[in-house]
Amino acid sequence: MTAPQNKSGRTHTQAATLWRARGSDWLIKIVLPIGWIALLTGMFWIGDRPYYHKLFYSLLAVPTLLALLGAPRLLMPLLRSPMVIVFLLFSAYTLTTLLWSSTDDPFSSLGKRPVYVLFLFFSAGLLAMKAPSRLQTSVKVSAVIATLAGATFLVLFLQGGAAGRFAGYGALYNPLLSSHVFGFFMAYWAAYWFFQKNTFDPLSLISLGILAALILATGSRTPLVAVGACLLWLAIANWNRRSLVVLVTAGLAGALLLLFYPDTLISRGASYRPEIWAKAWQQILEAPWLGHGYDAPMEIWISAHTYAMADPHNMWLAVLYYCGVIGLVLWVTLYAVAFRFAWQHRRQPWVMISSALLVFGLAASMTEGGSFLSRPKEHWFLIWIPMTLMVAAELIDRCKRTSELPEAT
Repeated sequence: MTAPQNKSGRTHTQAATLWRARGSDWLIKIVLPIGWIALLTGMFWIGDRPYYHKLFYSLLAVPTLLALLGAPRLLMPLLRSPMVIVFLLFSAYTLTTLLWSSTDDPFSSLGKRPVYVLFLFFSAGLLAMKAPSRLQTSVKVSAVIATLAGATFLVLFLQGGAAGRFAGYGALYNPLLSSHVFGFFMAYWAAYWFFQKNTFDPLSLISLGILAALILATGSRTPLVAVGACLLWLAIANWNRRSLVVLVTAGLAGALLLLFYPDTLISRGASYRPEIWAKAWQQILEAPWLGHGYDAPMEIWISAHTYAMADPHNMWLAVLYYCGVIGLVLWVTLYAVAFRFAWQHRRQPWVMISSALLVFGLAASMTEGGSFLSRPKEHWFLIWIPMTLMVAAELIDRCKRTSELPEAT
């Protein structure tokens, strides 16, 4: 007995499969690019921070889940990514440390956080396999929006008298956190400029100028150093005449900053970082191998403050405190795998742009932060968004070389 057929000659099962595949394609090619633009720019315009989380859930996480349900064969290429594999190992161990953590938060809440990051990986991976140019366009459009937002915020700040440090608008409310987000886009434009044929590319140079001015207004030095690290990475990985221009320009920019804005770079000294790190290290030594457990309370008291700090202002020390040496080894492995791929494919502009953003986040996280697994927020611009773009770059390269992409049906 044959299965019932419709007018086109397909069985109902085949027709349903076809509709699911078409729905999956629509979600990947239409909804996910919009979701990426919303994720990258939402903090400029969404207002209250909880809305930013909902933006991620509704425009990236849920559509990604539905797209995979409609085309489940797309899941295996995603799970074969070396960076995804290491992340899954790191996440599994991090959640295991909850067995000895003194956190007050339930597993049901903390266990979702690696899932959010995983769906971020999957969203970019699906685009990388199905519509890579749309992912790249989404990032570029977001960078343009960031430049426009930066220019607007700078004008508002100057009109308000430019008193103190620029904190931010919308979901951005802190000078340091604002500098993370705008610094990410400054790093993007620096890498974008590096691979343009025209040294005087107007879009990237104007964007760099606007975002640099805004970051100077925040008074934060971290993104300036991190962008410098990006340029150094690009210059070394792709040594050519542009590399000399980069190094000379970066040197002159640093000298001019010291000459005209010395307070921005040296007035606050080391901002108590050595003392904070020393106190954090003392607590790390109490449980060096397995760590204190994910989300365990941390209190760092320093002489300059009358309150305790809740993180070590260094992402790597945070991983070591919560997850111990075992967690740190997995964390280092994640970056090692990413940079190994970047070095092997350093002639590909998109790979190098993605890796430059990873360098930016890595450098910035050496002096800031402690929340390495969280819901969507500023720290994602330092860790998970750059890492996700590296996952996408690896999948794009793999699909080009092996034609691995399976049929959606």
